[in-house]
Amino acid sequence: MNLPNGAIDAPRVLAPYVRIGVQGETLYLGFGSLQQAVNDRALWRPLVRLAAYFRQPRTRDEALGFLRDACRVREPVAQALLLTLESGNCLVRAHAYDPADRYSRHALFYELSGTEAGRVQRRLAESRVLLLGCGGIGNLVAATLATAGVGELALVDGDHVELSNLTRQFLFTEADVGLPKAEVLARELQRRDSGCRVRPMVANVPDAEGLRALPEADLVLVSADSPGITSLVNAHCVASGQAWLNACYVNDIAVWGPLVIPGETGCWDCRPLTAHPPVDDPELAELISGVNSRYQAPSNSPVNMLASSLAALDALRHLGGFGVPAARNRRMGVWTHDLTLDRQSAERDPACPTCADVRPSAPRLQGAH
Repeated sequence: MNLPNGAIDAPRVLAPYVRIGVQGETLYLGFGSLQQAVNDRALWRPLVRLAAYFRQPRTRDEALGFLRDACRVREPVAQALLLTLESGNCLVRAHAYDPADRYSRHALFYELSGTEAGRVQRRLAESRVLLLGCGGIGNLVAATLATAGVGELALVDGDHVELSNLTRQFLFTEADVGLPKAEVLARELQRRDSGCRVRPMVANVPDAEGLRALPEADLVLVSADSPGITSLVNAHCVASGQAWLNACYVNDIAVWGPLVIPGETGCWDCRPLTAHPPVDDPELAELISGVNSRYQAPSNSPVNMLASSLAALDALRHLGGFGVPAARNRRMGVWTHDLTLDRQSAERDPACPTCADVRPSAPRLQGAH
């Protein structure tokens, strides 16, 4: 139930995202993840009347009294009907939704997830994200996080805008060709949410020493495709206690994860997550490396958008403390040719040479997940 601490019977209203419909012999309360099917037709009318009653702020006692007196429902049934609304996150605090607030639609999403929206927004405002790579995925992830209210974004990229980028790096324009990606992206983010502190850093993704010189963050998000970047960032983040998340594509597969939280989850080195040339056959390994050296990724905007959207949602879940990130302890992939979902386990290995001895650090952001 979306009740603030110490307010057992605070007034609540029906959440604006609740809809009711009948299909066949089933009444559906809510749709999406909160959908509940009611097959007992005798319960339809009192349940719908109760939902309508909550269009105005009501307390729990008022609602039970309405069911008993106006709907002539016995106490056990009244309790069950009210619990149906409460357990489905159908009721929100009376003033949880302000349509004039810039984050109002996101607030409804957080309430839908069963978390008090104000707490999520405060956590996001306190959070710091370091983004490595400002290309197709980085563009969209950065825009999503900045406009969601993330407090600070550091953007690291040494590349300049090219004409071929414009098919998928949508915050750049023809007028930006030749300019540093990090600076252009920072400019565009500030235009969309001036409250987000954006720090562009025109530099290639650094080595281990360079990573240590970058600003600390509550989440490091990697969308760069430099060789060896994932292992490099993993070692740095595990050692420094910073959470990190990878987002990329493998040809036509949109990929994100794992979300690595040092001391809590597995890390990139706990399980084999990518293919490599064989170590026991040098000749074959050399041939494979020669073939792979000419590889050019077929970057496509819909695949980029899918990977960036799902990675950004997990980033918001982690930073805002609502829901469970899909990439926690696993690497996720959507095969776009047939929309199948792939999950690679990234569970913690007690013998992992990188993270076996790491213990959880005290969270900087306040508020429970």
